This record gives sequence, C-alpha cells and structure tokens, in this order.
Amino acid sequence: MTARYRVVGISFDHMHMGDLLRQVHDHPEAEIAGICDADPARMAQAVANFGIPADRVFTDVAACMATDPDLVILCPATADHARYVEMVAPHGCNILVEKPFAASLADADRMIAACADAGARLAINWPLAWYPSHNTAKRLIDEGAIG
Repeated sequence: MTARYRVVGISFDHMHMGDLLRQVHDHPEAEIAGICDADPARMAQAVANFGIPADRVFTDVAACMATDPDLVILCPATADHARYVEMVAPHGCNILVEKPFAASLADADRMIAACADAGARLAINWPLAWYPSHNTAKRLIDEGAIG
C-alpha cells in the first residue's frame, strides 16, 4: 500500500525530531519520505530507529524537497526557523515547525509571508496541546463536569 501522506524531517537541531518522526512512522497512512541534516551523524539514530533507507537520507534541503512531500517537519534552532521556512515554503507543502514559533516578531512575519505566498499551511508543534489528559481535562471543563 502506498502511503497517503509523505513526510520529510529537516534539521535535527531540536530533540523533538525523533518524537515527531515516530508519530509519522507509526501512522498507518504516512511514510517518512526523507530526512535531511547537514551533519549525517545527527540522523543516524532516526535511520536506525525507523529503518530509513539510504536513498531517503539527505544533506541537501533541495534534494530532500525533491521527494515531493505533503508535510515538512522542521526542527532547526529557533534562530533559523524563518530561514528554513523560507527555503521549503516555495515547494507548497505544509510545514510543522518545532516550538517556539520564531526568534523575533520580524522572523515570525517572514514565516507567515513565505507560507501565504506559497499557499502552504504553517503550524507550530506544541506537544502539551496533544496530550490526551490535557484534552480530557479541557473537555470536562467545557462540559461543566469539573473546575
């Protein structure tokens, strides 16, 4: 079966890349179409953990984007968020950036503009928002059952 969603992970600066790739790996309709970092050693654990073949491991962002992903997971250092978004947004795929959003308001504006120009969606990963216990607590509050 061909996966419905092709996902690439670019830049392993932030530790959450492994967690996010695990979500892709475990999702029945998604596949890791590629990973990319300038330093191949930083990708070694992901390659081993998820059985990523060598032809899906890149050190060049443009080559990784040539895999035609539906979603790009970006985990660069916060100071590089805008630069990376500007590199991948023109490809028109959706982008998930690790928190925090940006290093400055000017960088955030650059990221928003790059995605708007390309018609790409931009989301910021805030893992606590996805915790089942947090969602249950919010639902119970909204229902008036607690708090």
